[in-house]
Amino acid sequence: MYRYSCEISYDGGKFFGWQTQPERVTVQESLEQALSLLNGSPVKVTGAGRTDAGVHARGQVCSFLLSREWEPRRLVLALNAHLPEGASVVRVDARKMEFDARRDALWREYAFFVWRGPFCYPQIKPYVWWKKKDNWDHDTLRRACMLLTGTHDFTAFCRASELPDNPIRRMHFVRMVKRGHLTVFRIRGDAFMTNMVRIMVGNLDAVGSGAKSLSWLSGLLDGAPRTESAVTVPPNGLFFWRVGYPKEKE
Repeated sequence: MYRYSCEISYDGGKFFGWQTQPERVTVQESLEQALSLLNGSPVKVTGAGRTDAGVHARGQVCSFLLSREWEPRRLVLALNAHLPEGASVVRVDARKMEFDARRDALWREYAFFVWRGPFCYPQIKPYVWWKKKDNWDHDTLRRACMLLTGTHDFTAFCRASELPDNPIRRMHFVRMVKRGHLTVFRIRGDAFMTNMVRIMVGNLDAVGSGAKSLSWLSGLLDGAPRTESAVTVPPNGLFFWRVGYPKEKE
């Protein structure tokens, strides 16, 4: 057997998320079907993280076993010939047998794109959260991002029905970049919970627009319940951006 990893990019609007679901077109299922066809027997893949329906990925990473050896470039071409529209393998790497895309990940990074103003270019509309009211105080937002950085109890930032036993998470950084009408939030952490980034952005929006205070946001990080935080913003502005691994496993 031979162990490989691949980096895959996909348009979340064309899939019902990453994880295989009955009678739904998902990225994991589509990739497993393509790999199984090429392998001549069933192949299971392990992703570095899960994305919900409508969430995109620039650099999702997954690992899998094949029964014969492949030259990585040939496997990229073969997989892309069998994947559905909206998904494309960017690269393939041969790995040591013990490599696991999820378990070995040191961090995951997401990017959330927000377009602010009374218009939005139709070419980018499926890939941004279009916020028609441009009412953010960006200095306050930068301070809010600093509050979210570090290790906190993120109970208020997870879908209540899927809250894990341990809601403590460490955010390496939460950054905001503003370019004209476009604002991008870059969020890197050890791990994330269900809807966590989308709730983060919803809370940042509440603070940036003046509906909530910085002290309110700080209070959420002490284990407040989900009901005390703001809305979950739409998925189409969210991208699973990058995954980091130890250097010896890159």
